[in-house]
Amino acid sequence: MQDAHFDDDLSPVVNRFEQMLRNNEAYYFEKHDLEDIVDYYISGNHHQKAMKAIGFARGQYPDSTFFILRKSQLLAADGQYDKALRMLSDIEIFEPGNPEVHITRGSIFSMTGRPIDAIEAYKAALRIDRRMEEVYLFIAFEFQNMNKYAQAARYLRRCLELNPDNEAALYEMSLCFDISNKVKGGIRFFNDFLDKHPYSKVAWYALGQLYSKQQKFKLATEAFDFALVVDEDFSAAWFNKANSLAAQEKYAEAIDCYKETFRLEEPDATSFLYIGECYENMEQYDEAFRYYQKATELDEYLPDAWVGLGVVLDFQGKTYEGLPYVRKGITIDPMRGTFWFILGDMQLKLERKEDAEESYKKVIELEPDNPEIWIFLSNLLLDMLRKEEALDVILEGQKTLPDDARILYQLAEVQLHNALTQEALVSAVAALHRNFPLYEKIADELPRFGMNAEIRRLIQSYNNPHER
Repeated sequence: MQDAHFDDDLSPVVNRFEQMLRNNEAYYFEKHDLEDIVDYYISGNHHQKAMKAIGFARGQYPDSTFFILRKSQLLAADGQYDKALRMLSDIEIFEPGNPEVHITRGSIFSMTGRPIDAIEAYKAALRIDRRMEEVYLFIAFEFQNMNKYAQAARYLRRCLELNPDNEAALYEMSLCFDISNKVKGGIRFFNDFLDKHPYSKVAWYALGQLYSKQQKFKLATEAFDFALVVDEDFSAAWFNKANSLAAQEKYAEAIDCYKETFRLEEPDATSFLYIGECYENMEQYDEAFRYYQKATELDEYLPDAWVGLGVVLDFQGKTYEGLPYVRKGITIDPMRGTFWFILGDMQLKLERKEDAEESYKKVIELEPDNPEIWIFLSNLLLDMLRKEEALDVILEGQKTLPDDARILYQLAEVQLHNALTQEALVSAVAALHRNFPLYEKIADELPRFGMNAEIRRLIQSYNNPHER
């Protein structure tokens, strides 16, 4: 192993130690110098050198438990857990009040999948010293591993009471509220926290994420802005602000924010993808194509970017040229119903009706809860003069989504195509009763529905409620 690169403060003593090893000699070192050497090697992940330093140090200072403790930690890192635990028990006999013994034991239990034992070990350390903020964080991690987020949050609070600037604790607190679906509680917590600590960029950032979870994107944007006031180089805040602006259809501003992240770190494929989506939504298709292409160059296995390329070409009237890109995205991720839906739409534009039918059926297989796919497939079958099959499809859709008013309207339309007038009337009554305003939006999509005299009278009665 090559010599480590040393900090200026430590390099003389570490260089002296390595010179001693090279010369196969024995020099005298102060105990604190050897402790520094061991910790330096461990922090640099030079475990073999750390073990050599520990072996030498125990020869000069056999009564020091520090070196035994560090050896135990290195053995645990090497997977020798039982041996490491035995050494900790030996140390505890001589230093029962050393909290690091319990912390190390807790970390070993954590590594070996024993979270309850780990928590007990960490609590033993806290009984010795309740001011160790990192131990509260370790306990919170164990509770999170057991999906006990309320208990985790309690210990994170204690950690933050000791040190409000503990960024790891703030991130984990946000995660607890998010995963446990306690978003409102999380928003209250961070607002209260920020009343006391208004310059915490991570708290503002966490608040923004929680507002985004609630789809309160304006408030989310404001929170990310406050985070950026505290630290204008906070790349994650720029990125999430961009997402919240895009959700508000402020695409040009979102693009500027995504590009701000490039000032702070190397661009990634996801950022290029999102910029491409913004340009697509602004109908700037050449720019959208360019950024989708950049995304695929950075990550050739990003399916959304490949599909994006196909969609942009489709919007430009180049549907045939776009098909291979969509198929490429599907090859990468064949379980995305949305991709198959897009492929079916493009195939239909090209009059490849049988291909479109197969694509639509794949969407139903993957995403049966998508009401639109039942409408599209039944309409396609009607267009292909397969009206009985269209009826079978929409009946299956109605069975899958019994509360969906749009499917009820479509059911009535397909029943009329099949000359099932009375059945269509029953479906029409149910559809109009469930959501009459929807009819005004989709009337053009239901030609036979609107032409039927009985249904027209029903519609008139809904327009004039006193006639009902």
